Amino acid sequence: MRVAVVQSGGCDEQDLAGNVERLAELARTAAAPGADLVVLPELSTTPYFAGATYDAAYRSWAQPVPGPTTERLAEVCREVDSAMAFGMLEVGDDGLLYNSLVFLDRSGALVPGTLPDGRQAPAFRKLTAPTVVSQTLTVDEGAYFTPGPGPMVFDVDGTRYGALICYDRAFSEPWLANRALGADVVVLAVSSLGWRESLFVDDLRLRAMEVGVFVVAANRGGVEECGGRATDYFGRSCVIAPDGEVLAEAKPHTHPEVLHAELDLGRLDSARRQWPVWTDRRPELYRFMYEH
Repeated sequence: MRVAVVQSGGCDEQDLAGNVERLAELARTAAAPGADLVVLPELSTTPYFAGATYDAAYRSWAQPVPGPTTERLAEVCREVDSAMAFGMLEVGDDGLLYNSLVFLDRSGALVPGTLPDGRQAPAFRKLTAPTVVSQTLTVDEGAYFTPGPGPMVFDVDGTRYGALICYDRAFSEPWLANRALGADVVVLAVSSLGWRESLFVDDLRLRAMEVGVFVVAANRGGVEECGGRATDYFGRSCVIAPDGEVLAEAKPHTHPEVLHAELDLGRLDSARRQWPVWTDRRPELYRFMYEH
């Protein structure tokens, strides 16, 4: 299967509709050579606002799923005959706000995510809302977002995808859960900056190899202004094979960048045999970690 990754950025907080139109055009361009899936970053339709001073006005940017943004990008899916995964700010039926990753199939239909207990949700919702203050990284997602209900997989046009959003990648459990749920490809939507840049691609290479999955990661890139503050996102969007090979990597600190890669799903079996970490796990040894 063929994937296209869009490293977007520079969203305008005064022109939200224009942001979506620019994304639509980027997705159309990315899919032009023939793509089975186009992937966009975390919160791709708006500036990343959770690193700025808290402002309740940003909550008004949220949309339901399905809603106007999903409908507009669904038009692109139908036009270019490609599925799509993109991050956005979602307001749920419960009135709560979620940092979400939406999947559309090549017909533009919304693909629901399936939780471990079989329940379905309209989108994957970021599992942990970080609040971090350091010299190079300040975020307060906990002020805006409700943590998601659990890991999910999405069956899109014959492929089973796992889903992670930015901070989720720092935890072992979501990666393991994606594999346990049968994912062959994990889609990672990111808006990442700061000291983690030097580790980003190597971290994903190790995760792909340990869990035995392809990783398709779309990060925001370059300088973006929000709330009077300019932030430089490090980009380096990438596609990783299950043996850790980097199939494609975008330039750092730039947007827009478009990557293309071909995923030979036949590599999954051989990679999993050559490095059988999954089958050699001994989870019973670690249950004590979750007893308190």
